[in-house]
Amino acid sequence: MVLKKRIRISKNSLIFLIGFIIVIIAYFGSPLSKVRNINVEGVNDLGAQQIINASKVDDHSVLLHVLIHHKSIAQQTEKKLPSVESVSIKSRNFRDLTIKVKEFPTLGFIYKNGSYYRIIKNGQVLNQKMNAPIGNYPVYSNFGSKRLKQISKLYADLPSNVQTNISEFYNAPTKLNPYRIKIDMNDGNKVVADIRTVKSKLKYYPGMAAQMKKKGVIDLEIGAYSHPYKDKK
Repeated sequence: MVLKKRIRISKNSLIFLIGFIIVIIAYFGSPLSKVRNINVEGVNDLGAQQIINASKVDDHSVLLHVLIHHKSIAQQTEKKLPSVESVSIKSRNFRDLTIKVKEFPTLGFIYKNGSYYRIIKNGQVLNQKMNAPIGNYPVYSNFGSKRLKQISKLYADLPSNVQTNISEFYNAPTKLNPYRIKIDMNDGNKVVADIRTVKSKLKYYPGMAAQMKKKGVIDLEIGAYSHPYKDKK
């Protein structure tokens, strides 16, 4: 003989269970369960809306769902935006979200086929067309991938007061020196240098430029000297 046990639920417990289910259904069906505000922190070159669009989180998203899947949402955002190093998502005030972003630093832009492309760590060129460069970053011209990686890393290691004065790098090899480069400066001067030694020599640029009475060329290729531009006749 098989004895069946009957589970008895008290009337109060049943009322509580039904009430709890109603509250849960009402909560998820109400605006209180949805994300209210999204605050993006840490963006520099990207716009906050780009981060939000990549995360696919908006005011129709259920906050609890976002918090449960925050790691996969962060990974999805990083994958869509290669210039983003990391993303973290946290809630505040029970209905608001904070998306904290860490970007790879922009090292400049390269111009090709009528568009500009952002360069980040290790000379990586992002596949994102831009009509014009943004921010105070240099443009790189005529560099192959290997040399671009070298020169962009060099730029990243320069003092900030030198970085902000660089407008454009040119790959300008000659038969005598295949490592020759030229640099346009924002103050109107030009620099001629050797890519193998320019990092150590550019630290002298601010002092040399300050001593120049006229705008001109600072030659750092072999030694370190300057001369004014030749007057056009």
